[in-house]
Amino acid sequence: MGQGNLWGENGKVSTSQGSPDGGYRYHPEYVKMVERCQTAHLPDAYDPTPVQQGIGVYYTNLLWGGVDFAILEDRKFKSGPEGKIPQQGPRPDHIRNPDYDPASIDLPGLTLLGDRQLNFLDAWGTQNTDALKVVLSQTGFCGGAHIHGTLDNRLHADLDSNGWPQTGRNKALEKIKKANAIHIAGDQHLATVIKQGIDEFGDGPWAFVVPAIVNDYYSRWWWPEDENEGANPNRNTELPWTGDYLDGFNNKISMMAYVNPESHSKGGGYGLIHLDKKEKAATFECWPRYVDVTQDGAQQFEGWPITVSME
Repeated sequence: MGQGNLWGENGKVSTSQGSPDGGYRYHPEYVKMVERCQTAHLPDAYDPTPVQQGIGVYYTNLLWGGVDFAILEDRKFKSGPEGKIPQQGPRPDHIRNPDYDPASIDLPGLTLLGDRQLNFLDAWGTQNTDALKVVLSQTGFCGGAHIHGTLDNRLHADLDSNGWPQTGRNKALEKIKKANAIHIAGDQHLATVIKQGIDEFGDGPWAFVVPAIVNDYYSRWWWPEDENEGANPNRNTELPWTGDYLDGFNNKISMMAYVNPESHSKGGGYGLIHLDKKEKAATFECWPRYVDVTQDGAQQFEGWPITVSME
């Protein structure tokens, strides 16, 4: 919709350069046209009540082949950071101060999914209980990268990720976990498989952020500053930095695999997810863009495939 980043903030008008104040920069009729082009094929919205400026919503579920997909709008209701939290970097959404207190930016009134979508997830989790459950969204629900754009741009926290606001993130993960769902997302310019933690490491849902087809115009790196592996590392890969970590918001995450730009096709490629209804399991595949999968010995990115339980 003509913006590099979106904090939709319930459809308000954005007036700041880059829109960190929240809302939409362009005319609502244009925004609605873009959304119609991108989402008109979906089932009807769970609750079609428009947000501000008459902008519509599309969050819904799609039951297909014994799999129940919850399709979220994790950017439409999300609060913009500018003016709401202390700025601690060159941009309102970039925190460059490693000494800041993450609790200082998790403030009352800040929103991620919003009450409407949380209510939707509650209802969705109790219906079609014989189907496998998958949540689809734009962005991963944690800070899954350390370096952004160029190697000299290390951020302590990125407010464009859905690791913030932390309270909203945890509310969403609790409902996804309760539904025994896996989470599939994009947007982060860095493929990852993460076991989310809410109260403890590993007590949340599995999440697969798939790679971009083209990934070298704004690359990201998973690269802990101390270059140490976390507790409980993934011993099924040669990747050096797996295991339990706190992201820049103090969210608990267990990194199982990641694709930094030094890899094949600069990290560009695609994800495939195999859902096994009999075993109630999901297998995540992550393929470099130029690999011919029909050839014997075709290799996925290091660390994949990964099979996880959906029970």
